[in-house]
Amino acid sequence: MNLPKLAPNSGRSTNAMIWIAVAGVAIVIGGIVIASLQPMFFPVVASAEAEQVDALFRFMLAIGGMIFLLVEGLLLYSIIRFRARPGDISDGPPIQGNTTLEFIWTLIPAIIVFVLTIYAWSVWTDTHSIKRNERTVEAVGQRYAWAFNYELNTSNLPPDVTVEQLPPQIRVDLEDGGMQFSYPQLATWVGQPMAVSLRTEDVNHAFWIPAMRVKQDLLAGRTTTIRFTPTEAGVYRIVCAELCGSGHGAMAGEVLGEGEEATLLGAWLVVYPDEETYMREFFNVEAFKRLFPPVDPVDLGRAILASNQYPCATCHVLDDLGWAGALGPSLNGIGDRAGTRVPGQTAYEYLYTSIRHPYDYLVPPYGPIMPQFNDEESETNYMPESDLQAIIAYLCDQTAQPDQEICPAVEIAPPA
Repeated sequence: MNLPKLAPNSGRSTNAMIWIAVAGVAIVIGGIVIASLQPMFFPVVASAEAEQVDALFRFMLAIGGMIFLLVEGLLLYSIIRFRARPGDISDGPPIQGNTTLEFIWTLIPAIIVFVLTIYAWSVWTDTHSIKRNERTVEAVGQRYAWAFNYELNTSNLPPDVTVEQLPPQIRVDLEDGGMQFSYPQLATWVGQPMAVSLRTEDVNHAFWIPAMRVKQDLLAGRTTTIRFTPTEAGVYRIVCAELCGSGHGAMAGEVLGEGEEATLLGAWLVVYPDEETYMREFFNVEAFKRLFPPVDPVDLGRAILASNQYPCATCHVLDDLGWAGALGPSLNGIGDRAGTRVPGQTAYEYLYTSIRHPYDYLVPPYGPIMPQFNDEESETNYMPESDLQAIIAYLCDQTAQPDQEICPAVEIAPPA
């Protein structure tokens, strides 16, 4: 029997194909292993959107890892296989282009980019789409703090509170389209779709919650929105990711103290385990404060500043409210000093002008970074006259002489 003769290089070609197949499998497995390391470097996954974003990132990381291993493997193979042998000083063989190879390495990246585009677009549209029963909270960014405004209307009053019980002006505001209350933290509960409406009072900022995998710029003159649905109860840091000035770092949430005595300072996302806990521990408590504000102007001023409606906490020190800022003068004992700052001015006049026109009085060595709070609702950094009077009454009460009347009654007219 005459058997066909094998080509001289058929065994070598078979071995090469086996090695190529082994290398291909190793590259695929290596890419998957590289992608699996992603959770070691990322924050905790705490929202449905975070799961989608991380899945997309792992897919991209796997592809990138495979390409990295392929390129580095070919480089290593070429260095070893085609190295110059000892004593060999001849030129390398002339090699021309390979049309098939060029077509393949053009086609494969095109396919990868097309697949990634479709996948990324799908994730983007899903994470930005309006969800059923989503709640809207307004986030206001300003130098150098976040404030969160919650809607309050006749349908979400705290238990045992009726419209008839409310003060007359509160009742009018509530029945005339509802009202808001401000709080320094963003609160919600597990499984509740959130839509955070973002606006800035001054320069551009960027609202970023790493654990939720959401980030959105706040652009002057525009309102932007982010959406997410928490999946894990907990407390998550909120960060400003846009350099907005010397106090930029103060817009990130911090923890003051340690252990059980620790308190949250600045902006945080607080996710409660369920709606009942959220209403009981947060919403009803804060809504009640807004519906029944303190009658005493000192107490009212304290409540206004504590709500973080105005960005004072990140710049000033005030022990009574737990402020620990470093960008502006301390307000501890300001009631004792305000009347002596400018000759011929009372404490009231000094504080009034310092808030309405802060650049008129600069306390060395601090620079002109305090926003000007305007009395017109159409202007940025709007502060009603009633709020200003209450704040002044509270600041005048920050004194070592609590029994001495430093400022006149809040009904006094503004200084000329």
